[in-house]
Amino acid sequence: MGAQRSAYREAILVGILILTLGGCAAADDDLEASGDAIDDGAAVADEVVALTFTQPSDCTDLLPAPALEALDAAGLELIRGPGSPSAEPIYSEGQTPEELVGGLSCFFGVPGEDDSGLQVLLSVALVTDDARPGVIAGLLDQELNIGQTNDGALTYWKWGDEVGAAEHNTLYQDSWYSAILQPGGRSAYDQGVGLVASMRTHTTQ
Repeated sequence: MGAQRSAYREAILVGILILTLGGCAAADDDLEASGDAIDDGAAVADEVVALTFTQPSDCTDLLPAPALEALDAAGLELIRGPGSPSAEPIYSEGQTPEELVGGLSCFFGVPGEDDSGLQVLLSVALVTDDARPGVIAGLLDQELNIGQTNDGALTYWKWGDEVGAAEHNTLYQDSWYSAILQPGGRSAYDQGVGLVASMRTHTTQ
């Protein structure tokens, strides 16, 4: 039974990864799974200045349609968060870090398997100059790996494993995106990178 569950989970991750990255590949070159920095010079700076972030109003507008459809096709439904059928909070003990700075978080999972099935928590938040130091301090407190995208954003990440969640945070000057997938591992982490890229593409112009 354990082997079947593992194989099913891997199939879900691979399927979502292909569909998500395929739908935003042209705009996703600014993200590196390893978090390593890439310096593209003045052209990158011009690109960053040109982008304007708009925070989505609810979870149904967090991702582009192909990414939402990929999650749905894999059996992952929006269970909690703004726009979901539930009024329950993401965390029973309090708000997510992104919610604390005025953002939103969206929990996707397999219905009926909240505690045992694949779980995906996606969040996005507007980051003001006043809030930014606190956001960075909170990420550093988690002792995550630190990197940088080729368009100058900071990344805080970990691969995780079957016990610990995979996590990828990308912090721009004006916005913060995160993806947490449980169970973790390299495949889950790569999927998180793709979902963050999709959120970034969908919320900026």
